[in-house]
Amino acid sequence: MKKVFAIPILVSIVYLLTSLVVPPLLRGEMIFLADAALWATVIVATIFLAKTYSTSMWRINKTILRHSAIIAAFHIFLAVFLAFFMGFGRNTNIWTPLTLAIYFPYLIVPFLAVELSRAYLAQKTTRKRPTAQLFLISLFFTLMSTTISGYTNLTTPILIAEFLIKTFIPILAMGLLATYLAFLGGFTASFTYMAIPTFFTWFSPILPNPPWAAQSIISVIATIVGFLLIDQTAKPLLERQVHRTLKKQKSQIPYWTAIALIGITAIWSSTGLLGFTPTIIASESMTPTLNTGDIAFIISAPPSTMKVGDIIQYRAASGPITHRVIDAYTSGNVLWFVTKGDANDAPDDPVDGSQVIGKLVFTIPQLGWVSIALKEFAANTYTFFTATVPQTLTNGVSFVITNGVYITSALAFTAYSYLLLTYKNHHKRRNKT
Repeated sequence: MKKVFAIPILVSIVYLLTSLVVPPLLRGEMIFLADAALWATVIVATIFLAKTYSTSMWRINKTILRHSAIIAAFHIFLAVFLAFFMGFGRNTNIWTPLTLAIYFPYLIVPFLAVELSRAYLAQKTTRKRPTAQLFLISLFFTLMSTTISGYTNLTTPILIAEFLIKTFIPILAMGLLATYLAFLGGFTASFTYMAIPTFFTWFSPILPNPPWAAQSIISVIATIVGFLLIDQTAKPLLERQVHRTLKKQKSQIPYWTAIALIGITAIWSSTGLLGFTPTIIASESMTPTLNTGDIAFIISAPPSTMKVGDIIQYRAASGPITHRVIDAYTSGNVLWFVTKGDANDAPDDPVDGSQVIGKLVFTIPQLGWVSIALKEFAANTYTFFTATVPQTLTNGVSFVITNGVYITSALAFTAYSYLLLTYKNHHKRRNKT
């Protein structure tokens, strides 16, 4: 197990150093130089361990390699095709021969370090639960793709949602396919798949510039197509034990399909596009008819069909309100409703028909408490990660900056001592045998 965890430990150390130690201590081009030097240690260590433990990450499978290039080219094609409808933009990187010669090594070294270590870990995947192991490898490198400061800047739910959709999910999707390719075809397959779109983004003077939501969809669609294509060509390459694992998983397809359909229905119903909208009652204004935690299903209906006594939902400045109609009248060719909560003493301000969302058709008592509990848990989690964790990291960064040189030296010494001891133990075992 040591030979497997050595690389993730070293990658994590380099990630922390390049995120927390290097930026405060150095300036300008020295940051690029330090980052390249640190990531170069990952390259050296990965090649060293791959050679020591005879890892087959260098093998070349022409079929997998060819399909890796096709999938990467398809990714670029989708982006360019959409750009004809959504627009192109100028690349912010302006490369001259001089700047390319200076900065290209600083770009390629971290990229090579990640892909080499990804291929090494993918080749070390055991036949027991290979899917879970490949997912964890992909998740690890996805988390490493954003600096710590990038995480601490996620201070609002909107920023977090945008980060997940714009950055995290597309990178994870591509990482999953890259790790799978590394598992099947070694370093050359995953490197080809990741390098083609990456180099296109780095060096093309004109780039597709669709909205970030469309870019995310492009990445996910290209990845799905890639998995389908590889699945048709990789089956003969998988060993029998892996096939048995996959066959066991196929028996669960109906259950996961049902769960997926339920999830899709829940998402679309929450938009109201299916004709009804589930609403969780969060106040006591309609008790005893509607209680806190009840789920009320609101069906879209023309305002002209609503009458006194109906419970309707309408848009207000504070959000949707679900109250009973106690009066309706027409003024200036506009239909108006007067509503009031059953537990309230005073009626609401009059509501015109354009504000009405729909009327209540039925309720599910108390089921909404599950969602309320989840929302409270999410709110507490959000507070923890946006307030507690940043404060802890800030204190940690201050300590690291103060003792940066000593910490860097200690971590580097520890990492290389670990690799050296692993190497010696490996050769001792070989000599005994």
